[in-house]
Amino acid sequence: MQKQLEQYFGCKVKIAEYKNRLPLPIFMTMRVIMMVELYGVNFAIIDVVKEMELSVAAMKNQKVKYEEVLQCPVAYEVALNSVSMRNALVKSGVPFVDLPGNVFLPFMGIVLQDVYRKQLVKADRMMPATQMVFLELLYMDDEESVLKSEVANKLNLTKTSITRATAQLEGMGLIRQMKSGTEIAIRRNYTRKEYYENAKAYLINPVQKEITIMRYESTFESFSAGESALSQESELNPPRIEERAIYKGEEVVDQLEIVDARSEDPDDCLKVQLWKYNPSYFAREGCVDPVSLACTFNGNKDERIEMSVEKLLEEL
Repeated sequence: MQKQLEQYFGCKVKIAEYKNRLPLPIFMTMRVIMMVELYGVNFAIIDVVKEMELSVAAMKNQKVKYEEVLQCPVAYEVALNSVSMRNALVKSGVPFVDLPGNVFLPFMGIVLQDVYRKQLVKADRMMPATQMVFLELLYMDDEESVLKSEVANKLNLTKTSITRATAQLEGMGLIRQMKSGTEIAIRRNYTRKEYYENAKAYLINPVQKEITIMRYESTFESFSAGESALSQESELNPPRIEERAIYKGEEVVDQLEIVDARSEDPDDCLKVQLWKYNPSYFAREGCVDPVSLACTFNGNKDERIEMSVEKLLEEL
């Protein structure tokens, strides 16, 4: 981004990630915020590239809140895929950058080009919606197919999201799409074990963020996660502070009071994982599903954890 902005504006650009905690709803603080200095003007760029369902109206409203706390102009980093999307942002006065190709910074000047994302997806890592569809097919019987519309309804996905998700899975060679009357059916290309093995490199950690709250606040539905869930499926000892998972978009998230576990009695605390997709769709007996659980330990080098995850997946 830095080099492209320097090329557009012909000057040095300073960019640094904003690390301070903001007095905003948690879902707004989870986004990557880059502070930019250009021609002596400071502004922020908020990354919403993967939030395909974020409306222009929501962006406009949230922009006001960001500007109040950051005390500077705010723009969004987006992924444009149509002229209408670009025009809607411009008409609403929502600054944005979509590099390379489109820059709309009315407080600096305007650079617009008719360049859009022609590819729906990249086959490097799954999007949250893609992983949901992947899991739905993973837990089905071998050779079983399902209508794409049924999956969308079950997982509460929009038409755009299910289209992107299935296109990404097809691009990874994991599924095939077939005509079924007037609708489209999808089916995985492998047995459950092969399907998982071929997808491993693309799977994402579903945890967006982990917070600690007081246990008495946990009146909401949640699911055993992390080492708490893993200890129920292996010989691993449970952690001192119980870990549970909820979807990051739940209304209750913005009402939770985050505490520092170091200054509280561990028995009175609860760790809450905020997930990128809703764990309730695949939860079993009060626990998050095994594959998602394994993904939350990606990069963990603890030998005890590695052995427990291996055993969990073998049983699956």
